[in-house]
Amino acid sequence: MAWSFRIATVRGIPILINITLILIIPLFAFVFSLSPPPYGFANVPNSFIYGTVAAIMIFVFVLLHELGHSLVALRYGIEVHSITLYLIGGVSAIEIPKEPRKEFRTALVGPLVSVGLGVIFLIPSLVIVTAVPSAANSVPNLFLQNFAYINLVLGGFNLIPAFPMDGGRVFRAWLAIRRPYLQATHTAVQIGKIFAIAMGIIGLFFSPFLIIIAFFIYIAASDEERQTTIVQTLSGVKVRDIMTTDVVTVPPSMPISQLIELMFQSKHASYPVVDSEKLVGLITFAEVHQVPSDRRDDIMVGNVMTRDITPVSPDEEASDVFVALAQKRQGSLPVVEGDRIVGIITQKDLTSAMNLLGEAREQIIGPDGTVARA
Repeated sequence: MAWSFRIATVRGIPILINITLILIIPLFAFVFSLSPPPYGFANVPNSFIYGTVAAIMIFVFVLLHELGHSLVALRYGIEVHSITLYLIGGVSAIEIPKEPRKEFRTALVGPLVSVGLGVIFLIPSLVIVTAVPSAANSVPNLFLQNFAYINLVLGGFNLIPAFPMDGGRVFRAWLAIRRPYLQATHTAVQIGKIFAIAMGIIGLFFSPFLIIIAFFIYIAASDEERQTTIVQTLSGVKVRDIMTTDVVTVPPSMPISQLIELMFQSKHASYPVVDSEKLVGLITFAEVHQVPSDRRDDIMVGNVMTRDITPVSPDEEASDVFVALAQKRQGSLPVVEGDRIVGIITQKDLTSAMNLLGEAREQIIGPDGTVARA
């Protein structure tokens, strides 16, 4: 992922940090150093140092929150691709559970982890304040108060039913138990957008940070509604039903200039690269375009092709391939049966299939047996 780098791996899940997080920590540290207890360390010696620790711990707690989601997902056999910590929080790249009850539990566990951590820090703080009132403003107790506040706010905020936040996902899963999944998603998205607009308006008067969060919620809700619509529309469609079978392969030793001629003749935008009947890569127009025109006779396909590709089976679900292409930001994938390339599937193939099926699937049978529009 652009501007992100891996810092650890937990249960096979890559933990990534986005550069925006590193840039925002000094600002958070400054805010904590000026904020009064329990929000910060104002009027305490070395307040900026303590504020820096608190700022770093925000994202430690966010990571624990996201691990809650991810570990429950793994328990259900749901694939977790990564966890990335951003400026506005954490994002777990989890495949959407096909069963609403699993999505309900997976979404709910993150806020529960945060609220649980908040209570764990709050109880000893209350004990200290009750038993030793003079220690109420001690640094250890200020940290306990601060950590309790961070986690309780993190848990409570994420329970807001603004899709695609955790509360919105819980709400969508609850709806999906009672009505068609696409209808549930549409309802949750519309409510999420209303919350985002309201949050943005409040942010105009109180905090620019709320405006940023509102913007991301609105955009993410729209994107996920689109993705859910495509996945649901392609449900039951296999790769073999829509793949391009007229596949043209090229050797890694072919000069880029010859490949360009082939592109003009065959009108394809991507080509599996085969060496001794073995798939070794994929070359697309994007890689070809990056080669300087005066070097296209000297540079070979094998020098610029994409090697990190995962071919798909013709019996895989087209919806799963759509998600894989979106996550990997690729335009196509070769289709392999046994050791033989039998086709290639592209974003264009998926989009065309979705458009053809869309009209038929715009009508969904509602829970009461009537026909409802998507």
